[in-house]
Amino acid sequence: MDIFSNRFEMRWAAIILTMYALIMVPFPWYFNETYVAGFGGVPLFVYAWVLHGIAVLVLIWRFSREALKRPEYRNFEDIQPEK
Repeated sequence: MDIFSNRFEMRWAAIILTMYALIMVPFPWYFNETYVAGFGGVPLFVYAWVLHGIAVLVLIWRFSREALKRPEYRNFEDIQPEK
């Protein structure tokens, strides 16, 4: 099974690649060579990185919840303990 034949995997690949591209492009809110003060004197890009990190963690949690509902991710027959 490849990514293009499964809608679930294609959607999540697009989400993950979008988040990766968003952080890699040097937007001024992620990368700045001059000091731009934010709340409390902390540079503005620090807040952007923290918010992006939280968004990534939420997406990882959501992916795990959706993936564990799918039958191909729930095959535990190989690792069941013997009675």
